Amino acid sequence: METQDYTLQIVKNKYQLLLAINSIDAAHAQAQACDIARALKADKFHLTYAKTEDTDISNMFKRLAFSEFSYKECALWEGKLTAKAPVFYTLGERYYVRTVILDYLDVHRDNYVRPSCGCHLCINPLHNSFKSTKASKITGAETKLALAFASQGTSVTEIAKALKVHRSTIYRILKHERFYPRSESDKRGTRGR
Repeated sequence: METQDYTLQIVKNKYQLLLAINSIDAAHAQAQACDIARALKADKFHLTYAKTEDTDISNMFKRLAFSEFSYKECALWEGKLTAKAPVFYTLGERYYVRTVILDYLDVHRDNYVRPSCGCHLCINPLHNSFKSTKASKITGAETKLALAFASQGTSVTEIAKALKVHRSTIYRILKHERFYPRSESDKRGTRGR
């Protein structure tokens, strides 16, 4: 797949940030720019055809844009930490990486976000855990996260593993939201044959 390079200029207050964006086409680049601007709570942004140096921040957004995360592996943050939480400093502020990722995916969270893998450096959104108690069912934020993952093309099995629920729970959520119909083999009850 051939991709194009863009530069995203983010402006917030009196600060400016240039980010490298890699996308399939102009529409994909524009969608990424809107999502990144929302995640960073930017005042305005400008997208140009240019190449800029990659940074930890731009690499994270590229992985999100192309849905390059897998439940099987941790995505280790190589940047700075604050109280064992991955962070980056830009636009005159401190940003917590996991929170920025959820804002990029447009997922509003109910509780504190922790990696379910137990690795404090992990920023894999599939490893995020929102549950307040072990016995609690899927929360509203987890439902939104499941929908966001499904819209990014993540499989139902991977979403179920990430949220630590059965696949049928994810199928129910997606069917209820009319987002993802079950396959014909699932409807006939021929799973696993």
